[in-house]
Amino acid sequence: MSVEVTCGKCGEKITKMKMLKSLKDVMKPYNRKCPSCGTTLSVSEFSLDVQKK
Repeated sequence: MSVEVTCGKCGEKITKMKMLKSLKDVMKPYNRKCPSCGTTLSVSEFSLDVQKK
C-alpha cells in the first residue's frame, strides 16, 4: 500500500510514501508549505481519500 500527500489547493503531489508517517514529519522538509503554490499546509485540517488500484 502506498499513500500520496497532495496539496488541497492546487492538487500538486507533495510526496508518496510506502509506509505511513506522521503528517508533521512529511511536511517538515517543505516548511509546512506546498512546494508548488506556497499554500500553508495544516496538520489538523486534512482529508483522506482511499482508492483501490
